[in-house]
Amino acid sequence: MLSANVNRCDINDTIIAVSSGTTFSVKKIIRISGDKTFDILKVLAEDNRPGKQKEITTALLKIASDFAIEAKLYLFPSPNSYTGEDLAEIHIFAGNEVIEVLFSKVSALGGRPAQAGEFTYRAYVNGKMDLSQAEAVAQLIQSSNQYQLSAARRLFSGSVEKTVRQIREKTLELLSLIEAGLDFAAEDIEIISAKKAIEKAGKIHDSLNELLAGSITFEQIIDAPSVIIAGTANAGKSSLVNALVGTKRSIVSEQSGTTRDVLEHWLKLDKCDCILFDCAGLVIKPADIIQTLANTAALKAIEDSTVIIFCVDITKENYSVDIQILKPFQKKTIICTATKCDLLKDNEIQKLKQIFGYDFLETSSKNLMGINKLKEVIQENIIRQTSHTTEAAEKTALTERHRTAVIEAAENIEAVSAEMKRNNEEIAAMFLRSAIQNLSSFEAEHIDEAILEKIFSRFCIGK
Repeated sequence: MLSANVNRCDINDTIIAVSSGTTFSVKKIIRISGDKTFDILKVLAEDNRPGKQKEITTALLKIASDFAIEAKLYLFPSPNSYTGEDLAEIHIFAGNEVIEVLFSKVSALGGRPAQAGEFTYRAYVNGKMDLSQAEAVAQLIQSSNQYQLSAARRLFSGSVEKTVRQIREKTLELLSLIEAGLDFAAEDIEIISAKKAIEKAGKIHDSLNELLAGSITFEQIIDAPSVIIAGTANAGKSSLVNALVGTKRSIVSEQSGTTRDVLEHWLKLDKCDCILFDCAGLVIKPADIIQTLANTAALKAIEDSTVIIFCVDITKENYSVDIQILKPFQKKTIICTATKCDLLKDNEIQKLKQIFGYDFLETSSKNLMGINKLKEVIQENIIRQTSHTTEAAEKTALTERHRTAVIEAAENIEAVSAEMKRNNEEIAAMFLRSAIQNLSSFEAEHIDEAILEKIFSRFCIGK
């Protein structure tokens, strides 16, 4: 990721980057943007040189003296493109070696590799989107579930700017009235009474609070929910992780305590994704420093988790340790899971319910019994536990930068009312100007370079 470099690069350069979602895909999408885009394509596509017009066409791209590859070209002349510049997308089926040769050829023809977020940065600079929409693009890319995606779409729609613009206009109106009153103070002309100014400030303050109350930040919803596999040593946790993920990601052994650290795995579900954590087996009294550290890491992961999958070995004779370990987590969302159920004896599940007071899901990592059901239950619990993200789909989407600006504006407006009660119109005007500055931070002309660097540093190459 790059941050400062995005703004220091010459935006008049022609840039190129792979824009497709994964480097493992055979189909690649290459973006070229800048004044030299069509000149470069005319050199590459000798058999069908594209004109500077919006179209979709096919061509053989001659990327080396003895090598050409068939490509589909999507052409977008300026200003009607994502970046506002001449832009082309090259869709080809090729490996990374071919892409490297193509990039070398484009570089020789006057292009250069794009920096992280540079395509969207150019869209922002060229007025194709405002900064909040640019931030929404980053959130759309990072979204791991339907709620994040919905919130990102709402931010991209510009609802934030519209609301803030209306509040800012009312604030400007109040400032103009107070300053006009100050100009005519010597002539004893009252432009706006203190009571009326306080009333208007109160309405602005209410609007800001409503915006905060009816919004949710991306920072609250952008992290994928965490699901942790917990239990005693050798309870079948790592085997269960491997069964859920579908690959052998965690070490499995008959020897107790093979997992020492908290291991992370990405688990894709139907409606959302989550991070699956495999931690060391929990013990009541750690025997040494290594076991103590492993236990501490596991407990911290459990404390931070959205959902706990508590594993119990169905073949055990004594569950006293399991019961003690489970007790501290009873206020958390727990999915009790009986492992090794391919070895299930009659009535063992009912026995576990009587002992623990929980219903147990039957699972077997060996024959995948109950794995799909467990995924369904995980998803149901994630959705239930992250209900605020469900509500986010109906709320105004804010970034933390937005939220901070609104909070500071509300504080300044509150100070306006206090100063007007003291008849300190000049100080009240000063606080109004500060509030306007806070709300203006949503707009392009009021964004400083440090904020731009922070925003665009989150982008990947090619976006």
